[in-house]
Amino acid sequence: MSRSTKVKILLASTIILILLSFAPVVFNATELVDTPLPSFNKLTDFVDSNRYTHKEDYQEAFNQQAIATGSIELDTEMGKVYVDEEALSFQFVNSRGYIWGSTIDYENSDLNNYYINFARSAISIISFNTNNANNALVDENLFTKNTTKVTTYIENGFQSVITFGTSKIKLTLKVTFTKAGIQVEIPSDSIDDSGKFKLYSLKVYPFFGAVREDNIPGYVFVPDGVGALVRYKKANSLIIGNYQKEFYDRNISYNTEQNMYNFRSIGERIFAPVYGFVHGVNQNAIFANIIDGSLYGMMNLYYAGKITNYTTIFPEFIYRRSYKQPMNRAGDTITLLEEERNSVNIKINYTSLEGSDASYVGMAKTYRDYLTSIGQLSKQNTNETSIPLKVDAIGLEKTTGVLFKKNIVMTTLKEYKAILDDLKAGGIDHIVATLAGYTSNGFSWSPPYYQSLSSKVGTKKELTDVKKSVNRLYLMAELQMGSSRSKGFNRYLDLAKKINDQNYTYVSNLDTKYLLKPKKTKELLEETIQFFQAELGIDGIASEYLGNLLYADYSDDVMLEDTISLYQDMLSNSGMNIGLASVNHYLWGTLTDFFDFPMYSSQYITFDDTVPFLAIVLKGSMELYGTSSNYYPYARDELLRLIDFGVNPSFVLTQASSKHLQETLLESIYSSQYSALKEAVKTYYHFVNGALQYVNQEEIISRTILANQLVEIGYANDIVIVVNYHNKELDYQGLPVMPKNYLVLQDNQVIGKYEEGGKG
Repeated sequence: MSRSTKVKILLASTIILILLSFAPVVFNATELVDTPLPSFNKLTDFVDSNRYTHKEDYQEAFNQQAIATGSIELDTEMGKVYVDEEALSFQFVNSRGYIWGSTIDYENSDLNNYYINFARSAISIISFNTNNANNALVDENLFTKNTTKVTTYIENGFQSVITFGTSKIKLTLKVTFTKAGIQVEIPSDSIDDSGKFKLYSLKVYPFFGAVREDNIPGYVFVPDGVGALVRYKKANSLIIGNYQKEFYDRNISYNTEQNMYNFRSIGERIFAPVYGFVHGVNQNAIFANIIDGSLYGMMNLYYAGKITNYTTIFPEFIYRRSYKQPMNRAGDTITLLEEERNSVNIKINYTSLEGSDASYVGMAKTYRDYLTSIGQLSKQNTNETSIPLKVDAIGLEKTTGVLFKKNIVMTTLKEYKAILDDLKAGGIDHIVATLAGYTSNGFSWSPPYYQSLSSKVGTKKELTDVKKSVNRLYLMAELQMGSSRSKGFNRYLDLAKKINDQNYTYVSNLDTKYLLKPKKTKELLEETIQFFQAELGIDGIASEYLGNLLYADYSDDVMLEDTISLYQDMLSNSGMNIGLASVNHYLWGTLTDFFDFPMYSSQYITFDDTVPFLAIVLKGSMELYGTSSNYYPYARDELLRLIDFGVNPSFVLTQASSKHLQETLLESIYSSQYSALKEAVKTYYHFVNGALQYVNQEEIISRTILANQLVEIGYANDIVIVVNYHNKELDYQGLPVMPKNYLVLQDNQVIGKYEEGGKG
């Protein structure tokens, strides 16, 4: 073969490869078939664990302390309060005669002097000693030598100016007792750490409500994931460590990680800055709501047996951190101390709950009322007679080809419309839809540029047809990050930076993503909304990360509070339906739909129960959707949990097999092909709708565990739903509840149940 012939063949082959790389890959539906979803009719054995809530022990709680002698008696709106001036601790008696104390009966405790002083003190601090080359940490409380207090009594409370003996750090503690509860405040502008000691952290009333071993029946409520309980029990020295977790996930601004995918948290996040403790279920409880300061706060839970024989829960607030500053490309670093103190204005409200409100349900209702009072939540008011099904579709995805990028068309708009029409024909008439991967860069490489509709996916008219087929249509847009494969941002001007001047980078084998400056995100949101509304006629925008990925930008001195304020403003004034996933509480007021709602706690071995605290707070104020039902290992169990918590089902559906996504950033989707899943989708939906259609947009007002497998949920419209998690038939007031099934009752009459083999 001549050289010229070889050149021609090589050229022809190259042209073919180029054409193939640019051409969309459209799949024949019979080419690959996805794995069907787990059998709905397979009833697995019930296995009890902390995934569930357990039946309560209503044993009476008796007083474990008396009013301390020598206390100052105050007359307040809340009634008589007794203050220990030395410790700035307080006691009060609720209407049931139960004595609450911000500390324990320390004289009869088994604590050493250090922990007695820590437990008694209203606050304790840790500071950095900058006289020391290593900025050694110094721990102080109100009993540290040479600490002084100037305490004055004000209307409904007291105020104390405290100067700590070693560090000379000065601050003001204000505590008031009103009909709204006990409010503790430490204003940021009252703090003076201008000397050689710099404030690191501050703990507030660390032994308020603390219980020695199992001396008192009840539990601690932990705001982990959807909610968790830790019941008071005997001391266990085998516990590995106490619980400590930052609100809203780890602060990602202080690390030297080159690939932020490696900087991951373990377990669920804390979505709301609240906690509480119960002394005698349905008897006495305290609910704590951190109104301000949580952005730089963390939750501490001490287990009986780890440090002391007491279980106690309390917040800690971080004012300043040390961090590693890279010095060269070899990875050498030096440790620096944050120069400016975080602006932490501590404000905590403690509410005393009694009777039937003295439980995690009562705490959730209290928090719901608070959020409603400040305009963060409002009652839903639509005429929908069925619950929504959330359907997520993927249009186009990209991956690397032999020479060029390869297009993978998973679902065209025509195909999406056909899927929706088939669902409607199957009796599902309330659908909330999302579409991702509609630009020429596909799902993974589009961020943050969403200014086009790929012809490979469809036309504007076809998009309009999809919109007309559903109740709400959202286009997914990730505007906090930019892909190295995309445009719409400048890598030199628009990237946010950590405190050590590094970019936030997320590196995969297919692209690198960078976190953008919050002000750039706002600019992109405005541009994207303009395109959606003016060009596409779409009024819904959704994001997987905007509701939960919080970070500071030290290149522009944009701190966490600035970022939140910007996000709240831009979403509230967007004029769009807003759908966000795994949303932290500071954005609940902007939501139309809450996607990927947490259904579990972290299920640490030290947790005893999972409880739907967040669901009780939010049900009736917005639509809640669980994670995609594509991933349910045991379908019936997970669907019962949706019913129990009042949460709607979701699915990821595509025309082509998910097997085509195996070499993309969506490789975790292992079954999404509608032809393989459609019967399961309809069955799952009708099972859940058969119960929740009667309480659509209603508030949960009660939840009782009748047995460890039988749950009764009461709604504001007097509907009661009974869920049987067991694989055996159980009795509810003389009525049989079939295995892994439910009953819906009104006025003690059954109005809904699932008939095996049929619709609900």
